Amino acid sequence: MNQINNPGLEKFDISDYNGSSGVNFYEQDKILQRMVDRYSSFFTQDHRKDMHNHLSAYGNLLGGILNDLTLASHKEGKYGEIKKYDSVGNRIDEIIYSEEQLQSRKISYDYGVVNLDFHKSWNHSFPYIHRYALAYLMNLNGEGGVSCPLAMTDGLISALKQIGTDEQRNKYLPLIAGEGSSSHFMCGQYVTERVGGSNVGANRTIAIKQENGKWKLIGEKWFCSNPGDLWVTTAKMEGTNTIGMFLVSRFKEDGSLNEHHLLRKKDIIGSRGKLTAEIIYDGVEAEELGRTSHGIVNLIRIIIKASRIHVGLGACGNSRRAIMEASAYSKFRTAYGKNIHTFPAYKSQLVELQILQSICTISNFRMVYHAEQNTKLQDLLIPLMKYKASSLASYICKSAMLCLGGNGIIADFSPIPRLLNDSIINESWEGTHLIISDHCMHALGKDKVRKEWNEELSANIKLASSIQVFSDLIVFFHNLLTKWEELFSNSKQWKDANRLFIIDKTYEIFSLSLIIQEAACQYDKQNKIHFYYEHQEEIYQDIAYAYKEILEFGVGAYKAPKGIFMNQDKLDRLLEYLS
Repeated sequence: MNQINNPGLEKFDISDYNGSSGVNFYEQDKILQRMVDRYSSFFTQDHRKDMHNHLSAYGNLLGGILNDLTLASHKEGKYGEIKKYDSVGNRIDEIIYSEEQLQSRKISYDYGVVNLDFHKSWNHSFPYIHRYALAYLMNLNGEGGVSCPLAMTDGLISALKQIGTDEQRNKYLPLIAGEGSSSHFMCGQYVTERVGGSNVGANRTIAIKQENGKWKLIGEKWFCSNPGDLWVTTAKMEGTNTIGMFLVSRFKEDGSLNEHHLLRKKDIIGSRGKLTAEIIYDGVEAEELGRTSHGIVNLIRIIIKASRIHVGLGACGNSRRAIMEASAYSKFRTAYGKNIHTFPAYKSQLVELQILQSICTISNFRMVYHAEQNTKLQDLLIPLMKYKASSLASYICKSAMLCLGGNGIIADFSPIPRLLNDSIINESWEGTHLIISDHCMHALGKDKVRKEWNEELSANIKLASSIQVFSDLIVFFHNLLTKWEELFSNSKQWKDANRLFIIDKTYEIFSLSLIIQEAACQYDKQNKIHFYYEHQEEIYQDIAYAYKEILEFGVGAYKAPKGIFMNQDKLDRLLEYLS
């Protein structure tokens, strides 16, 4: 009797599918390369070359070994656990991570992702465009147990540089930023208490001044992100309502465990690679970080600022990877004899996701520019990008998941389910939407912020305003801006009830002005503009007009009969360029 081969076990369309594993995440991302070119235009030639090489090599690591380590460390039995006691019953309150997680942290730390300016072999400065391009790239593997600790380590390094004493800088910077340190992104933030997170003034933890100049903290913290070697925390100074910001080391100077106890591990839905815990302060020894009377101010302007920047760029990285996976899948998967990306509806949706992610990335790097320049406009742009990037990432990751059909919901088929959960965490971390939108509205109420906002928009559309091909875009932009300005004539109560709507429109205007600028700069090649691009692809005009359609009709909505989304040649070009 002849043996019959089982047809269900034969090779099929996605038998050799491997997603975007093995890809150089930097070299494939043309939008990121364009942003790096733009914001490094004034660097020396050697600096630009070395930075590009550094980013490219990291992109290769991320698509290779770091991708593999992230996958291996995000499985049951591999997540971090709290070890409260040693073998003879001594309290140690230690976090035990898998070898894969430890190796992943070490590779990125040793590569200089947070501390390149501390590397003796690096002969240049470490500006924001380089620092945050690395952070963006890291998040293409999701939070991964590394990017959240990176954000907190970055914030603490910045705080020590800006407001730390000479003694604190000399003592702690070698630990958390020094080349060759064994503390790999082991800085944390312990601010939130059971009574609330965003309202730091409601903290119940108290700080008692000691004769030796240090402080003793008594209380609890509800969210302790990345328990490790050193952390920032807040407490109310005894007998006052003033919140101070403090620095706490896991160990005292005599080597004994500082007076704190990790209670339990949080069972959170995302960002599971790094551990989040609850903690009790039972007289923990702390040092003031900056003037204690300026605790909340310094927390917001240094620590939370850094975290929100990382959330915005991280969310862009999450959504970028989700789109890469959906795009790669569409080239393998067939239906009715054709690759699924050839179906107009599928192609249109994928390009729409790519455009939303690309423009969000462009907008976030503009925010990074303003943060580095310390402009007043950063007070608006940092919370605005934190809100919009994280909310867009959740939408994009969910949509990309659906692009994979039933395979999209399988956690070991692609990283998209993990990316989606990480994106949801980003929406909550450092302020939910209502909190963030309130901060945006407060910034828009400042005259200096509005002045710089108007100057930014005018500068962004200036070149395009003189080019006929962009006339429809300019008219559309001014109509949006006029309607936006009219919103502020409503009552305070109305503006408060509609603040998410107002902030959504704020983002639309800002992001549209930026893509108009990008399109105009590539169109007018002979114009001597104030920044330089290596890449002058004539595709940004199509991106700008496609974005206009999205803003005019809505996401996933009506497509104009003669618009970009009905032109299959343009869609094919966009799909290839933005994949």
